Amino acid sequence: MTNYDLRANPRKLRPRPAVPREVAVELTPSGVPVAERDFFIEEFRGVTIVIALPMMSIAALAAAERTVGEFVTGDTRFIFVVPADSVPEVITAVGGVAIDGVTVWNDESVARLWLAIADSECVVIGAKATAVARTAGTVSASVRASKMVLTDPGGGWGDPPRSFADIDLHRERLVTHLAERGLDDFPPAAEAALAGGAYSVNLCRAEDLEFELFTFDGRGTVLTQGRYLHLASLQVDDFSAIEALVAQGVREGVLKQRSRIEIARMAVGGLGARVLRTGHLAGIVGLEVDRYAGTGFAEVSGLITVAQFSGLGAGGLLMDGLLEVCRTRGIANLFAVTVSGEAAEFFGKRGFVEVERKAVPAAKWEDYDADRFESARCFLRSVTTTEMTRQPAP
Repeated sequence: MTNYDLRANPRKLRPRPAVPREVAVELTPSGVPVAERDFFIEEFRGVTIVIALPMMSIAALAAAERTVGEFVTGDTRFIFVVPADSVPEVITAVGGVAIDGVTVWNDESVARLWLAIADSECVVIGAKATAVARTAGTVSASVRASKMVLTDPGGGWGDPPRSFADIDLHRERLVTHLAERGLDDFPPAAEAALAGGAYSVNLCRAEDLEFELFTFDGRGTVLTQGRYLHLASLQVDDFSAIEALVAQGVREGVLKQRSRIEIARMAVGGLGARVLRTGHLAGIVGLEVDRYAGTGFAEVSGLITVAQFSGLGAGGLLMDGLLEVCRTRGIANLFAVTVSGEAAEFFGKRGFVEVERKAVPAAKWEDYDADRFESARCFLRSVTTTEMTRQPAP
């Protein structure tokens, strides 16, 4: 399994043609790729975003002002939760209406908040300096906001920050990490927002708001909970995105060169891991069966996951789906061949056993690249095995 960074194609997860690396990327004054910004402005249309700013600074205010300013033509709504004494300066920066002095978020106060949001694209809520994150979580859950952003000078989780982290899988380590940073109230705030309907919670520096919201790579960590991806067959509308992924793998030397008809064959029987809310492809995998007809074998073909969604378990989801397809089709053995150490480790964790090259069908090696043959490693798994080896996402 290989993570690919497709920043050269700003719509890499949509069925759009790939943009060559040498093409200059237009940037906003703050350095955000224009195409990516435009993509996310459309993605956030009609969405309410709650942003917690526990620590104010000139850079944080500037980033908040620029972020809101990008939505002049949109209908995205923002709720900023800030220390009470910072409300006036935040209102000056982003506009909108202020809500201050609320000590209890009951039906009456929440109803008034709903009206304020309905009537204004920006609401600024004052809270105790020590309760900004908790208040943001409560507010997000109360209005069923689609996204919440928690900001802290320490940025995301890790150095460099991991792209994604599922709270269900990583809670103990995440809580420990944030506690060490004095952010004990961040995990319950994130959980409250996710339970209330948010599809994700971003953890980043306040000055990185634009990059976290408007770029594919971001600069922090996206926290999710539970099922963020779903499995589905690949569609013809995905084909250009699939070609871009395969081409990237070939350039990196991880995947072998494939003709367009070979890519199409891979896609016809392939599966995609998609983000539930947007339909973005987080990874793809193909299944080669015809080449090994009558042998009881099938091959994992081109397992690729997108770097933006690393940590969400896309590879495991795709492999589980592929094994189920094999069971349905009566295939006894599934094998994979790779020259990647990372992929080898992945297959080992998913119940595959490394075998000699002669243990897989001889048809695999017909016209196989001689240079790759020397470093090719083979992994085999019995499809009749119902007990899968599940490992937490890295």
